[in-house]
Amino acid sequence: MSPPLAGGASWPRIRLDLNESAYPPLPSVAAGLQNEIVDTHRYPDFLPDRTRGQIACHLGVVPERVTVGAGAAGVALAALQCAARQAAEAGVATPALLTSTPTFDGYPILARMVGMRFDAVDLADDGAVDLDRLLAAITPETVVVVICSPHNPTGSVVDAGDLNRFLGAVPPHVITIVDEAYVVFGETTPDLHRLIRNPRVVVLRTFSKAYGLAALRVGYGIGPTELITDLRAHEVPFAVGRAAMAAVPVALDAELELAQRVRSMRGERDRMVDMLAHMGFRVLPSHANFVFLPGAEGVSVGRMLCGLGVAVKACGTAGTRITVGDRSSTDQVIRALRLTSRSA
Repeated sequence: MSPPLAGGASWPRIRLDLNESAYPPLPSVAAGLQNEIVDTHRYPDFLPDRTRGQIACHLGVVPERVTVGAGAAGVALAALQCAARQAAEAGVATPALLTSTPTFDGYPILARMVGMRFDAVDLADDGAVDLDRLLAAITPETVVVVICSPHNPTGSVVDAGDLNRFLGAVPPHVITIVDEAYVVFGETTPDLHRLIRNPRVVVLRTFSKAYGLAALRVGYGIGPTELITDLRAHEVPFAVGRAAMAAVPVALDAELELAQRVRSMRGERDRMVDMLAHMGFRVLPSHANFVFLPGAEGVSVGRMLCGLGVAVKACGTAGTRITVGDRSSTDQVIRALRLTSRSA
């Protein structure tokens, strides 16, 4: 978890630790949510079949290839539950999840929830996922491999060709989760249809990041029909609320507004990177809505910012992740670092 906020009362506090959108819901989405308030005493759909169909239509796949859950984390949990059940049926005594670290804090928690061991390999020195290292670490007990692209917390992306070659080499008993929570922020979009030709791959996406709907908790997974059918057996009734169901189709239709917000975020990300680099800090290239300062220097920067009321994400000894906010929050980050450097 991120360190608690600190600093004097005169210094404004900002949250740049959870990769939330700097913007509120799109106006059309906000209007739809307003209309739902009067029906909050009513249950949502028992299962999210209507939402599933809307997402499938947007992606150009059949609904049988889509599962919906309480955020991408909810879908990831369903995938782990599915893998744990299959491992038990195959007689695997200690099933394991394998991924590259540092990574999203939720994965070790989800692994513990389903009784999986959490195995990890290091990222490459440049913050990229090392697919060769991952492949070499797979054992008969490995039942799930997680690849984040763009990777959280470094912002690196996995080359599409390398990823497809990796998937072709993964043993057939392993489910591979390709976590694309930040894919909208990248400059290129991977070929989803090619990815889901693999029989044991599920791609995760979410409405929490670019769409700015983090509080509504709605995400989805796409994959081959047989695997998605297994995952859908773990969909929790009523788990996707009425507000989320109302927001999804409107958000999917608002492509022009979303594209404008993504362009704004990229511009602010580039501005933050340039300003940090000008101050002499090393910043890894990012294809997400955050930047990563690696190593001991990055850890030190994170501590300084937290001390001045700027909440950022501490990633152990690996470095610090800073969410890209709006122009004023970037300015506050830079002011805080300049103030610290002058007083050092």
